[in-house]
Amino acid sequence: MRSSFHSIAKQLALPVKILIPAAISIVFVRLNAALDDANPNGLYNFLLLALIFAAFLVPKRVIKETVPGKIISYLFLLLVPISHLCLVELLMPRTRDIVTKMLYLNIIFYYLAFLVLLFLFRRRSHIAVLLGTLLSWLCGTVNCVAWAYRSLPVLPWDLYSAKTALSVASEYEFEYTHLFYTVQLAFLCIAILGFRLRLPHVIPQKAIHWSVTGVFCAALCGFLVFLQTDAVFTKFGGYRYLFTPTVYYERNGAAVSFLSTLHYLNVEKPSDYNAAALDEKAEEYRSEAAAQRETVQSEDLPNIIVIMNEAFSDLSTLCDYTTNLPITEHIDALSENTIRGNLHVSVKGGNTANSEYEFLSGDSMAFLPAGSIPYQQHIKSETPTLASHLKSLGYQTEALHPYYASGWMRDKVYPYFSFDRQTFIDGFQPLYTSHVLRGYVSDKTLFDKLIDRYEENLKTKGHAPLFLFAVTMQNHGGYDTEYANFHPDVTAEGLEGNQRISAYLSLIRKSDEAFGNLISYFTNAEEKTVIVMFGDHQPNDNVVSALMKQNGADASASALDAGQRYITPYILWANYDLDMEAVGTLISAKDAETKGDAAPLVTNDISVNYLSTLLCTAAGVPRSGYQNFLSDLMKEYPVITGKTVIDGETGAEYEVDALDEMKKQNDLLAAYQAFAYNHIFDAKHRIMDFFD
Repeated sequence: MRSSFHSIAKQLALPVKILIPAAISIVFVRLNAALDDANPNGLYNFLLLALIFAAFLVPKRVIKETVPGKIISYLFLLLVPISHLCLVELLMPRTRDIVTKMLYLNIIFYYLAFLVLLFLFRRRSHIAVLLGTLLSWLCGTVNCVAWAYRSLPVLPWDLYSAKTALSVASEYEFEYTHLFYTVQLAFLCIAILGFRLRLPHVIPQKAIHWSVTGVFCAALCGFLVFLQTDAVFTKFGGYRYLFTPTVYYERNGAAVSFLSTLHYLNVEKPSDYNAAALDEKAEEYRSEAAAQRETVQSEDLPNIIVIMNEAFSDLSTLCDYTTNLPITEHIDALSENTIRGNLHVSVKGGNTANSEYEFLSGDSMAFLPAGSIPYQQHIKSETPTLASHLKSLGYQTEALHPYYASGWMRDKVYPYFSFDRQTFIDGFQPLYTSHVLRGYVSDKTLFDKLIDRYEENLKTKGHAPLFLFAVTMQNHGGYDTEYANFHPDVTAEGLEGNQRISAYLSLIRKSDEAFGNLISYFTNAEEKTVIVMFGDHQPNDNVVSALMKQNGADASASALDAGQRYITPYILWANYDLDMEAVGTLISAKDAETKGDAAPLVTNDISVNYLSTLLCTAAGVPRSGYQNFLSDLMKEYPVITGKTVIDGETGAEYEVDALDEMKKQNDLLAAYQAFAYNHIFDAKHRIMDFFD
């Protein structure tokens, strides 16, 4: 029976060896055929397929028992790390300009990592090749997909948000290319060759083997430590400015870029930080805040509704374009008791939680590493925010977000921020067809929930003021998919067939309609109410690039990451008389423009960290000590984001890396960094009555 089995296996060996690579080839060819464009990598594909056939057909004994076969195997192992590096870089959309010395550092990492695997798996070189290939394939492919979805590469702190990213991944349509398929095939080819060209370990003695393994492990650890130092940039000419992560990856290579940013997970204390001195500086602002509280009765405080609208933006900041229908006619029609303007944010295309953090905390992402997510990295205990400040004034506080509670860890963060109540997707059940637009809860449904909360508060809380903070989902990215419940009706001239831009503009129009209904309701509400809506970020590059090109704007990589890509609108409206005079003083007279008493007040650009200060000032709500400090800082630097700093006196715009020098010349900037550090990182010495 046993000999019969071996006989059958021997007969099937050759057909199996042919069928497996043939099947792989057919699948690959079919995938390529599904693409419309011509295949520019045909020769490479042919060579890769030939390698797979060769790997299956060459007898093992030829490799193991002949000198040429062993030489080929050793050469293969020698080329594996450099092949992994090349394939990972090929998956990056814009990593084609690595600094030469930084390329050497990437090569060193790949070889050290592979040597550790090779010596760990003694006499099993094929396992080392397989694991190295799988890790490189996973890292490269995840980075490629992340870059396509949000126009940014993967950074260490993105690992915290993997669950959030997966929850919305199905709404995006990834654009497969021939190069993508070619790289996938190349990774497969390397893995297969690893099994066919495997060799016994070159050091058979266990004692020597483990000694060598230890040496390579130590070398790898030492190299990783070295990558965290400034020498990487000073001695090797690397690109050090992480405020542009795409360029950072482009110049430094994917592996070195990711590894060199690991140390940013811990934020260093400002060099001149002194908690006692900071407490003294805060005193004047705390005293002012205490005086303001004494002049206001709690029953006179208005209800406050804040809406951070997902991907809500005005693309006219990028270029002039014409549409067949008005996009924000309801917002544009508001005039009386209305304040509006441009809002600078620190993110684009994603990382919504950072705009949320800047608004609620008053801190700026300028003092954190680019790509940081404070919600996931730093908020681990009770933290004073706008919500805690309003709660101290007697407000009922609630956060609403019609999606999963775990997104950006909001269900953990909101209680730390002193929200009495949280409402997530479960609070919108049952969801009827009319409640959903595409695959998300519509803005109209969310805004109706805000009205319900207001009416509920009237019945149960008497005259206790209400603070509602809502984060929408309707306009979330993924504009390629067609839906039975959503038919885009807005088109941009010259781009009538562009699904992405039409869907995006149509969704903004839906948000405007819902906001108009909300304003109509509160116009006749019996209690004073102020409403603020702002966009968290602009959509990603693949939405706006076609619009910019069509209308003669620069759509190069640098232009797509310039300051204008980080601007969204904000609108502040109330059903009672706002304190326009105080707002004019806050932003200085030259920055306010009005056209008659009934016209809206249009401010010059501000950043989102100041918006809550502007809100409290306009609404007549006592400010916190921190907000009083921010009101002074705002006059001198009306925009401070993780991307840009604007000088209020000269109007000059600087990249955020200039802050280090600017702080030396301006005490307020230095104090801002110190206050922000005290606010989030120095819980032991936190000046609670300053922030609340």
